[in-house]
Amino acid sequence: MNKVIFLAAFLFGYTVQAITGFAGNIFCMPVGTHTLGLHESVSVLNAMGFFACGLLGVMNIKHVNWRELGKIVGIMLPFVLLGIWLDTVLPLDALLIIYGVVIVAVGVKNLMQKQQRFLPEGALVAVVMGAGLIQGMFVSGGALLVIYAVQKIRDKQQFRATLSMVWAILNLIYAVIAFQQGHFTSDVVQVIACCVPLAILATFLGNKLQARISQQRFLTLTYALLIAIGGVLLVTSLGSL
Repeated sequence: MNKVIFLAAFLFGYTVQAITGFAGNIFCMPVGTHTLGLHESVSVLNAMGFFACGLLGVMNIKHVNWRELGKIVGIMLPFVLLGIWLDTVLPLDALLIIYGVVIVAVGVKNLMQKQQRFLPEGALVAVVMGAGLIQGMFVSGGALLVIYAVQKIRDKQQFRATLSMVWAILNLIYAVIAFQQGHFTSDVVQVIACCVPLAILATFLGNKLQARISQQRFLTLTYALLIAIGGVLLVTSLGSL
């Protein structure tokens, strides 16, 4: 039953991922932690993040902003590796609560303000660094990276395609590390096998749905998702205290 619950959450989360270019793992991670276990869910979601995001990126390869892709990965990668290390030495429940509060605040702020306000370049770099750190610790850096991406990548097709390629690259690196650490057990491989057809279905379904969403509705959906993601993280984190 636990695996069925996880697979249902996975199908929903990765459909959202295909629509927006982020948020799939953030929706799945709290469910996976409670149904599969922390390391097992991280391993599954990294493998599937590479597969599904890579598939979406290839399907929309002509829309990838390669300059921004290189910049994002170059800034995030060292902090992803730092986050992976911190995950082994720090108690992270309190950090998850802080992360949830920040995400909700960002989503509410952007939904309420009528005009887009731009962060200075230094603040944007700090946001991308934070996204890398959170990605390494929680496989959930998308909610922070979207703050940078909505300012730098205004076209929704470029937004989705570029972020999908970011997650494909970073998830592949993280999956290799998890494999070396022995986290890809037979149970994990079994769940991954069940997720592959669901990921294909979610990718094609989300790709169809996003074509019917206007640019303004796309941004509104993005910010609303941030609030939902932050709420999920807060509920699950407070519940574990």
